[in-house]
Amino acid sequence: MLSTLRRQRLLPALVLLQVAVACAILCNVLFLLWHQLQPMVAPSGVDERGLILIDQLSGDRVWTAPEVRATEAMLRAVPGVRAATAADGLPMVTAEIYVLGLQGPSGAKAGVNAYVGEGLGQLLGVKLVAGRLFSPADYRDEGAKWGVPEPIVITRALARRLFGAASALGQLLHRPDALQGPGYQVVGVVDHLLRNQLGWAVDGKADNTVLLPERVGATPSMSFAVRVDPDHQALAMREIGKAIAAHFADAMQAGMTPQVGSFADRRDAAFRSRRAAAWLFFAVATTVLAVTVIGIMGLTGFWVQRRTRQIGIRRALGARRSQVLREFMLENALIVGAGALLGMALGYAGNLWLMRFYELQRLPWEWLPVGAVAMLLVGQLSAIVPAREAARVPPVVATRSV
Repeated sequence: MLSTLRRQRLLPALVLLQVAVACAILCNVLFLLWHQLQPMVAPSGVDERGLILIDQLSGDRVWTAPEVRATEAMLRAVPGVRAATAADGLPMVTAEIYVLGLQGPSGAKAGVNAYVGEGLGQLLGVKLVAGRLFSPADYRDEGAKWGVPEPIVITRALARRLFGAASALGQLLHRPDALQGPGYQVVGVVDHLLRNQLGWAVDGKADNTVLLPERVGATPSMSFAVRVDPDHQALAMREIGKAIAAHFADAMQAGMTPQVGSFADRRDAAFRSRRAAAWLFFAVATTVLAVTVIGIMGLTGFWVQRRTRQIGIRRALGARRSQVLREFMLENALIVGAGALLGMALGYAGNLWLMRFYELQRLPWEWLPVGAVAMLLVGQLSAIVPAREAARVPPVVATRSV
């Protein structure tokens, strides 16, 4: 088999080169595709039905705490509204992001997004798996000094990251730059809560999110979470829009339009660019695989025609069809396997080179075997038809071609 490949080097070399280039492209494209999909497939952790999010309520000045409370009361008075609270940081709202660094007792660190608002956890409908959510006595004004550890609610994934297998309840967390301060004390753990810094919601960090017991005070831009009757959500949204327009009248900053939308609408808007990128990467991956299939089938078919005499002689000497089929499939596996190995090296080197000019993520080595295995499967599937044609060549036809 190897001697045959050495004598006819051009066609195997072409297949090997095509597979190497395709594997290099595929490794990077599949990784980029998964990078775009991770936040989209991560659970939000909230009760999405009947949840309305409002943001970009910006004026020509800073809104005072009494104005924030008055807006909450106005929203609660809208027909169909069950609950409303001002918030600093909300799922799917990327205009306002609260970033916090936390360190566990073992030294494990995590960068998280924090959601702040009185009763926000209950309004969002998060699923509690341990401990409790905040009680009214826990809340303080945003920015207030805490002489004791501040209560904090974290996600299950964040608890594992910071505390390992130990129970998180009652444990203390600190900011890495304030290890001697009172810090935070974990009072509750929720199942999921998707962070709003979606670009970092990858590689197991989608749930790096916490809830803090703070009331929104003076702020340049107000945001609200509103829970309405799911059966009358569209009507409630229209009424909320009218109430906001009447309540603020000319107090809004010129050129700023309040954003009022259901959670589903905000998720659609937040993931619009990611969906477009995901479809692009999917199209590239599909095109690469299709071109590779066509190329391998064409080259292998030509390779079979060139070896018709050899196949006929082997068949005349007693070789069975299954043996001919197995030989061509094994040859193809050797060529495609060598191309895949070369493609893994090219893919990693290409990623490092592109990172010098573009803001690309480093390709994890775990994705290299994924692309290589995909190419092996595609290569074997592509060679089945030409190999079966080779196995069907009868000895008498091959003899006439001598």
